[in-house]
Amino acid sequence: MKHNPHLSSLRRGFTLVELLVVIAIIAVLAALGFAGFNMAIQKAKKTSAQTCMGQLVLASDDYYEEYQQLPLGSETNQDSEVKTDNPLMAALLGLSSAEEENFKNTTFFTFKATKQKGQAAHDGIERTDNRAELLGPWLNKVKEDRYYRVMYNYDYDNELREPQSLGNEIVYDAKSIIYHMGKDGKVGGKNDQDNVYSWSKSD
Repeated sequence: MKHNPHLSSLRRGFTLVELLVVIAIIAVLAALGFAGFNMAIQKAKKTSAQTCMGQLVLASDDYYEEYQQLPLGSETNQDSEVKTDNPLMAALLGLSSAEEENFKNTTFFTFKATKQKGQAAHDGIERTDNRAELLGPWLNKVKEDRYYRVMYNYDYDNELREPQSLGNEIVYDAKSIIYHMGKDGKVGGKNDQDNVYSWSKSD
């Protein structure tokens, strides 16, 4: 039987260059897929934050209807920003430790429990019998950056001014506006791109 060099050459494997090209294409496709997956995750976290803030606005409005004042508003008549740490959340959850703010122990706010506990807690309410905190969906390095920020209309004039670092615009007919500093835990300039707001922001 004669050996056919033409058929032999057709059966050879991939060259090194061809293999490198295939590997490069796979790497690019994997990177694109990871970027798309990461974008979907961040979008889902923003949606979770917006849902949480919407419920927090309603809880604050319900608190006002019950007590004719906003949470933590008994000692001030100026619009102020508060965090969703224990003083606010204990009052909105009706914990016994906040009877001065919510003597009826009414539960105004409900939400899912956090993922993990302690310094790793995020994305929900972390609570005990006497303490409660509401944390955003991002696991920011500093726990302080995981809190939502609430601006309350403590002078009850139907005008709330944004924090100056966010633009200083006036939001009308709102008892509260809420924001989260997003994944980077920062505000101002380019840092605002991942922020989440309970109100409509102008460009």
